[in-house]
Amino acid sequence: MPPHDQHRRRRPEQLPPGRHGLPRRYVARSQRSRILGAMVDVVAEQGFQATRVTDVIARAGVSRKTFYEHFSDKEECFLAAFDQALAEVMRITSDAFEGPDEWTDRVREGVAAFLGLVAARPAAARMCIVEVIAAGPKALARREAAIRGFTHFIDAGRINAPRGLPAFTAVGVIGGINEVLYAEIRRGTVGDLPRLAPDLVYWIVLPFLGHERADIERRRTAELRRAADDEIASAV
Repeated sequence: MPPHDQHRRRRPEQLPPGRHGLPRRYVARSQRSRILGAMVDVVAEQGFQATRVTDVIARAGVSRKTFYEHFSDKEECFLAAFDQALAEVMRITSDAFEGPDEWTDRVREGVAAFLGLVAARPAAARMCIVEVIAAGPKALARREAAIRGFTHFIDAGRINAPRGLPAFTAVGVIGGINEVLYAEIRRGTVGDLPRLAPDLVYWIVLPFLGHERADIERRRTAELRRAADDEIASAV
């Protein structure tokens, strides 16, 4: 391939070829970021089992030597990409949840932020929710820890819940939501996930505050979503 063709096909985030005078730390950070982004994209397209290091380095625009300077193998790279994606989800969900005073409002804001981010990051969503299951025992341990990591958002409602509510209620709710997301992503409808917000809010609130309050929160969530959609439509 002629040199001018190679240059034209460079990814926008790649560093310029040849001597560029950039600090080694900056170069290494850029390389690692591109490798992780490529891992997310390739796994989402091909599945974890079919993904090869060759595929990742080709997508990232780095050499095999560079890949192994950052990661020992495909699994380590996948786990790092999973951790990075999960950290972003947790940060954004937590920021939204910590805003309002009322627990039900906090649930609504957290669910909306979570679903919005997942819908906006379909490749990362597929990697973290679908492909993680095929990525080995370390990945499954990360998945279990992630599910448990979200339970504190839900267990905050226990203070007003009836006595005797099982301790694993929050884990069960989060596990069920994860299965719903898994099915939607497998169907290729990840972009439509925000539409599930009213029902997911109902599901979260139900065991803590009962059907009547859960239904009120479901209808309120639906009304707020319609109002937001109308506002967006009128601004276009």
